[in-house]
Amino acid sequence: MAANKKKPRKGANGYKLPEALPEGEILQDLSKHQWILGKSIGTGGFGEIYSAASSNKPKNLSAVIKIEPHGNGPLFVEMHFYMRNAKPDDINSWRSSKKLTHLGMPKFLGSGSHEYKSQRYRFLVMERYGKDLWKLFLEKRRKFSSQEVINYSLQVIDALEYIHNRTYVHADIKGANLLMDLKDENKIYLVDFGLASHYTSKDFKPDPKKAHNGTIEYTSRDAHSGVPTMRGDLEILLYNVIQWITGSLPWEGILKDCVAVQKAKEKAFQDVDSFLEGLEGREGVPGFVGEFMKLVSKLKFNQAPDYDKCREIFEEGKKEKKDKGRKTREIKTRVEEVKEDSRRVRERTPKRTPEPARRKREGTPKLEKAEIPRRKSPRVKPQVSLDESTVGVVVDCKREKLRDVKAIVEAMDSDSETEYDVKIVKKKKVEKKIVRRARKKSEDEEEIMPRGTKSRQAKVSKVTRQATVDSDEDMFD
Repeated sequence: MAANKKKPRKGANGYKLPEALPEGEILQDLSKHQWILGKSIGTGGFGEIYSAASSNKPKNLSAVIKIEPHGNGPLFVEMHFYMRNAKPDDINSWRSSKKLTHLGMPKFLGSGSHEYKSQRYRFLVMERYGKDLWKLFLEKRRKFSSQEVINYSLQVIDALEYIHNRTYVHADIKGANLLMDLKDENKIYLVDFGLASHYTSKDFKPDPKKAHNGTIEYTSRDAHSGVPTMRGDLEILLYNVIQWITGSLPWEGILKDCVAVQKAKEKAFQDVDSFLEGLEGREGVPGFVGEFMKLVSKLKFNQAPDYDKCREIFEEGKKEKKDKGRKTREIKTRVEEVKEDSRRVRERTPKRTPEPARRKREGTPKLEKAEIPRRKSPRVKPQVSLDESTVGVVVDCKREKLRDVKAIVEAMDSDSETEYDVKIVKKKKVEKKIVRRARKKSEDEEEIMPRGTKSRQAKVSKVTRQATVDSDEDMFD
């Protein structure tokens, strides 16, 4: 029985993938320069990607080589784009004319054909870059800051202006095709020109054969109709910006239906404000996103975009973020100032302990209610002796227990030479609590006895009011 033949590997869109080449394989480009193949570092939709080193510096893997079988087409398209548009001299000249410190266009280093095990391959040599933005986006839990989005977008706009100036469109802008510089992660490069093509400035003619080309979630409305345009590249960038800001795109759940995705995008541009309001996480969508979308919506299909205006929108976004940050910092600063002022006031103000707590801490016994200083009543004078008190009738310095004053007077002998000292003191109403207070001032004073005791006072006529005393001895001692 014959052995099962190994099936060839296939990439995206059914392209045949090349058989893996061994590490150390030497490839020679069209300019006769040799490249040493390193390890495989990835697989594209049409071929394999390897690290590589120039034969002059075999240990410095500063390049990458993309390889595909001759039967595939995307790398052929990309090779010719690089050969025509990505020469180092051309890129440097454009960068200088635009006064740019960085242009995110990868530089073409070489290309050629190579045969391995009777299989012919074409290859492309480029500079090596770092991580792609899609991986970084996932690492950051599908969220870039506004400043990151602005930074990446400005660099893509610079690269697109260069590409469009050479009559090409990219047509496949996405995080996976934006690679970070190995030395400076703030710098990115737009790679993968497998779908690059010339744009037309003639009439808009849909091409069903090219319909929906690109990565479906980012494909522009023009590309859905099979027409490559400059405004389409900016629209693709817009969808990336929305995803970077909000974390997703509204049509990500229907990607298998290209027509439905196309209709969703057309509806979005019919009412930009409503579309932006309906985005998930709308509260986090900065103003520059809406401004950029409105600019794209006004472009004609064959119109060259105003790249300066595009950059201006994103530059204004920087100020918008700074203004918000400045206001936030001002609020925080003011809060800190208020806190500091409060702290200083507390430090200058002596601490006061509540009265009950201080008494308890100092061991001072609680005063009786009667001992609390009070303002004296203007109607009552406290008594200090029996003679001055309202105690009843005193006759000749003797206290008699008589029922009424009249009986006492009638009993006196008017012809007698006996003399009597009669003193009648009108009784005054004295509140019990006042008497207590007076008594506290002098322990020798008499107290009012409750009813039912031995010294209970006798009733007297209405002429005078009686007073209470303890005993005769107390009065005349």
